[in-house]
This record gives sequence, C-alpha cells and structure tokens, in this order.
Amino acid sequence: MNCSIAIQYLPMDAEDDDATCDAVDAVIAYIDSTGIDYFVGPFETAIEGDYEACMEILKNCQLVGAEHGCKHVMTYAKINFKPEGDVMSTDHKIGKYHPNDPEFAKTSAAVA
Repeated sequence: MNCSIAIQYLPMDAEDDDATCDAVDAVIAYIDSTGIDYFVGPFETAIEGDYEACMEILKNCQLVGAEHGCKHVMTYAKINFKPEGDVMSTDHKIGKYHPNDPEFAKTSAAVA
C-alpha cells in the first residue's frame, strides 16, 4: 500500500442537511463498492491502497456526486504517497483509540 488519501467531499448546492448527507452517502457507497480499504470519519473519508487506484477513486468521487444531482462541489484531498515503500495505515495510526471496534481489533492485536 503506497498511497492514502483523505477525501473531504462537500456538496455546495445541497438544499439542506439531508440533501448534503444523501450526496456524501452516495460518494461513500461508491468508495465502498471499489473494495479499497477506507475509514469514514466525521470530516473526511480516508482511502488506502495502490496509488493509481486511489487517484482513480478520488477523480470518480466528483462524477458520482454529479450523477446524484450535485452541480457544484468542493473536494479537499490530502495525499500521502511513497513510490518506493508503504505508507502508514489508518489502523496503525488510530487503531489503539478504537479497541472495541472489530475493524481495528484485528490489526491492533497484530501491532501490539
């Protein structure tokens, strides 16, 4: 895994909070459908994997939002890339803070 990207997808033309959540939910459902490792946070979603796959997903997030009615969107991305090695995983970074979360429990035990 040589890339991780934190994606903050912000529909600018949503009518209300529910419409905003619907658009963001569609983008997260798309990310889930790709099979890539991801973690949904309160402000952004982090994806992890191969650089090319991550960049393709980042690009497609805008297209998925447009398909769900977003005519104006702002997307902020933080990209962590190591062409010759692995980047630190989300599990490694924050797994210890989620000891009761089964997604993190499997890797936290391996790290300890």
